[in-house]
Parts: sequence; structure tokens; C-alpha cells
Amino acid sequence: MTQPNLRRILSDELHARAFHDFDGAGRFIRFVFLIDHDAASFLDYVNAFLQAEESVPIAPESKFARVEFDSYAFRFERHTEFLSLSFIQKGRVIRSGLLPEAFDPEAVGLPLEWAKAAPATLFQAIWLEVGAKPPRAVNDAKMLATLDSRAVAANHFSDGAGQLHFAFDIDSAGFSRIALFNSDISAKRMGRAVQRVVELETYRLLALLGFAAVRDNGKRLGEIEDAVGKLTNELAEEIKLPDGKVENLLSTLTAQAADLEEIYSKTSYRMAATKAYESIMADRISGLRLTRLIGFQGVRGFLNRRMTPALDSCHAFSERLAQLSARITRAGDLLQTQTEMIIQRQNRDLLTSMNSRAKAQLHLQQTVERLSIAAVTYYGVGLVGYLARPLPLESWGFDLIVVKAAFVPVIAFLVWLAVRAVRVRLDSAE
Repeated sequence: MTQPNLRRILSDELHARAFHDFDGAGRFIRFVFLIDHDAASFLDYVNAFLQAEESVPIAPESKFARVEFDSYAFRFERHTEFLSLSFIQKGRVIRSGLLPEAFDPEAVGLPLEWAKAAPATLFQAIWLEVGAKPPRAVNDAKMLATLDSRAVAANHFSDGAGQLHFAFDIDSAGFSRIALFNSDISAKRMGRAVQRVVELETYRLLALLGFAAVRDNGKRLGEIEDAVGKLTNELAEEIKLPDGKVENLLSTLTAQAADLEEIYSKTSYRMAATKAYESIMADRISGLRLTRLIGFQGVRGFLNRRMTPALDSCHAFSERLAQLSARITRAGDLLQTQTEMIIQRQNRDLLTSMNSRAKAQLHLQQTVERLSIAAVTYYGVGLVGYLARPLPLESWGFDLIVVKAAFVPVIAFLVWLAVRAVRVRLDSAE
């Protein structure tokens, strides 16, 4: 990729998902879909809808698209592991409260059923209703009924210029409802606020995906911890023994390490994503500048109380995974050290055995050399006898037996010199 193209891509990323002004009353409905790397079928589904509405289709590489229709705006967003489809209606004028058709899928005139039928896993459906000034008698009971929820968390936001009410629940139509009352917020600020609120609700649920991974793999991780602890104790006992056996322990440790690596490969991305989503969620809460709304539990306090245990479980799972990996590494190092010591002892015993055999061979060689000297001397004396027999030894006053006996030490010495010379040459060559 050339430098100018890279610069353009990085620059466009800052403006990939721009917020838009939100004036008057209306709603922001968002569907979040979990999807694999291949989003072609999903995009084809969206483009077929746009073409049927005589709109320009979305390019395959696009991360964000906004299409204006007569009564609503349509948004398409592509993220790392999810896609979203959103419908926006705004510009309505009311004095207070919410629009009459608030949270009514049949009355808003939007293709919500088409969005639900998209070829992907529907993960979250968010319905944010934006109203005018809050009614005078806003209390917990009325908001529970309005948001069709088991609990409501609410705050003033944007320095008290509006009220924000979260259901953090799923209504009978499958939506997570949010009500926003605007007392004195400009259209530009409201656009940013709506964006933050919708992202807060989106990333709140995405952050909890890590907890599902913890529940699926926590039991197996505990079994590995128990197995590694037992193996470490057995290893400590084996090391104390002079003839400890570690072969079986090594195979067991290898199996546990393989299981741990499998869990790590399944959960490492999810744990990292959970941490990132938690950070984004905290940033969106901070950006809303929430203050207390009398009579309601606050959004921050509600999320801290309800989400902190799950997120802490994710963090603890990551720590357990890292610590268990370190324990297996240390146990592996101990096993490797013990194995090396066993190999060294075996090599020592082997060298001792080889040394003993070498000494025996040397003694045998020396014995053979002595026998060889005797044998060669014997044959040499016999050869002298054959050579001396034709000579007139009697006339010279010598006896053949005496002559042969006289040559025995001479021949033996000469043979010894020859063997010694051969040995010296071999030693020099080595």
C-alpha cells in the first residue's frame, strides 16, 4: 500500500461514522448483528432493499453509509465483529413527553421486520425514543411501564439539560428501550448524545460476551488447574527420589498444556475485546456528563452493581489463564531439568561402562601382543633352524639346538621392537 493511500485510509477512519444533528422529537432504532469475516450475503441483502427503494447500493468496502428516505434515515455501519442497521426519525414537534407512537413497532412506519430477517445473528435491538421536556409526574413506576422493564436507571445528562432513562432489559418485541427527554439541548449536541447513548447500550452487551466465554471454559480451566497442581506435587516427590521417573509426568503435562492452549485460542480474543468494550462503555458514560436524578437509581451505579461481577469474572479468568500458563511453563522447566539430569546420569553410567570395556580390551590387547611376540618368535626360531640345518655346524663346533636357543632372545627382541614401532605410529596418528 502506497503512503498517500495509507494516509487517506487513516484520515477517513476519523470520519467513518460521523454523527448527525438530531432536532425535535423522534427515535433512533438500531439492530446489531454478529457476523463472520464474510459479510457479502448481508450486504447483498441490504443492497437489494436499497435498490428496491431506488437508492444507490452500498460499496463492498464501505464501513458506513447513510441513506435519506422520505420519512426516515437509514444507516449501515461495519465494525470489527458486528454490523448494524439503524433507522432514524426526527424533527417532530411536541411540548413534553414522548411521541404517541413511542415504542410501537406497528405505528412507526419503519421496515423493522425486514431488518430482523437479515441473514446474520441478531445480537441486540435498541430503541431510543427522543422526546421533548420531561412530563411533570415522571417517577419510577411510570417509567417502568413506559420502558416495559424490570428496572429503570436514570440520570440528568449534559449538565442537567436532559433526562435519560435506560431499561437495560428486553421488551415483549425484543427491544432494549431507552427514553431521552430534551429540555434545552441543541440539535448538534443532541446528535452526539444520541450517538453516545446508542453506543453505550451496544457495547454494554458486547462486553458481556466475555462472561459467556468464561462460563463455557471456566470449568475446564479449573480441571486443568487441579491436574497441574497434582502433577507439580508428584514432580516434587519424584525429584526427591534418586531414581525418580518423570516420563509419565511429562506426557501428562504436555496434554494439559495442549488443553490450555486450546482454551487460550478460544478465549484470548474475546477477553481482549471485553476489555476494549468496557473501556469504550466507560468513555461513553463519561461523555454524557451524568448527574443525579432524584427518585431514580443512576446509570453508572446500576451498571457498576450489575456488570462489575461479570466483568471481574472475565478479568479473573484472564489472570487465571496467564498464571496457569506460567505454572505449566515452570513445571515444564523442572521436568526438563530433571530429564537432563537423568540423561546425564545415563551418560555417566554409559561412559563408565565404556571405560571398563576399554580397559578390558586394552588388557586383552596386551595379552594378544605378548602371545603374538611369542608366536612370531617361535616361527622365527624355526626359520633360523631351517636356514642353519644345511650349514656344517658340527665342523664349526656348534650344535643346532644351541644355535636355535641362542637366537630366541634376539628374535624376541626384534619382534618386540617392531610391535612397539607400530604402536608408536598409531599413537602419533591419533
